[in-house]
Amino acid sequence: MRSETPRPRALPLLLLALVTLVIGACDSSDPVAPPGTVLSISATPTRIAADSSSRIRVVAQKPNGTPVNPGTLIRFSTTVGDIAPTVGTDDNGEVINLLLGNGEFGTATVTATAGTSESVSIDVQVGLSAGSITLQADPSSVPETGGTVDLLAIVRDDQGQPLSNAQVNFKTDTGSLESGGSLLSTAEDGSARDSLRVTEGDLNVVQGDTFQVSVEVGGGGGNLISTSESVTIQRRPVADFTFATSNLTVVFTDTSTGDPRTWRWDFGDENTSQLQNPSHTYSEPGTYVVTLTAINSQGEDTISKVLSVSGQ
Repeated sequence: MRSETPRPRALPLLLLALVTLVIGACDSSDPVAPPGTVLSISATPTRIAADSSSRIRVVAQKPNGTPVNPGTLIRFSTTVGDIAPTVGTDDNGEVINLLLGNGEFGTATVTATAGTSESVSIDVQVGLSAGSITLQADPSSVPETGGTVDLLAIVRDDQGQPLSNAQVNFKTDTGSLESGGSLLSTAEDGSARDSLRVTEGDLNVVQGDTFQVSVEVGGGGGNLISTSESVTIQRRPVADFTFATSNLTVVFTDTSTGDPRTWRWDFGDENTSQLQNPSHTYSEPGTYVVTLTAINSQGEDTISKVLSVSGQ
């Protein structure tokens, strides 16, 4: 009889392959945090602009205080902004994730969990809002013939820190702004600048000797924060005065407008004064013509009035 060589059995080889496949699959899977894993979380910084980011750090430790296995998945969620949903730990049991602002404003509550461990959370303020705005006008006065005023606004957040990329709007009822009244963005130091040009025609229609410039910025909750500054018009003075007599003595009070800086009085009896509000005693009763000249950097103006002193 012809003897046949037994064929090798295929089943053990198939089982070996299956076992190898299972082992390989297990080796490639991510470790799971053991029960009782303790998580800690921090954020740097805890206040960010609406288009900025915060560094979220999570440390995972086993109940015995040692780091969890490398690659242990930490799950993340946030109420505002965007964050990667899962990140694996490193050799020290640490995870670094980024909370990204997506234009939303509000408090982002970032939550981290691992396996069945208790979750941890931290709040990050997203979308810094303006808390205050200041305005400077340089120079603070212009001649009645017109001129240019440089405007500087400084925006700070509710913590008093300079706020960049805030949208500010300069406004005026007198003259024209270089910005045309459009929105301007603040720089890194929280500043925004504009320029105001006023002409003699603009100033001729202003009632009084001042006009207002203002600036506003959006604050938290959609509210507007604004402030204003007065710009003085350096007009030629308009001279005027009142007087009160007592026997031969007369007390004069300057009521000139236009902010005069010097005064010349002629009391009509060859006596003079350069005081703003002088008094004068006449040597004898009579009628006198008193003249006041009021002077400032823009020019001068003169007025004369007749007064009588009786000596009684």
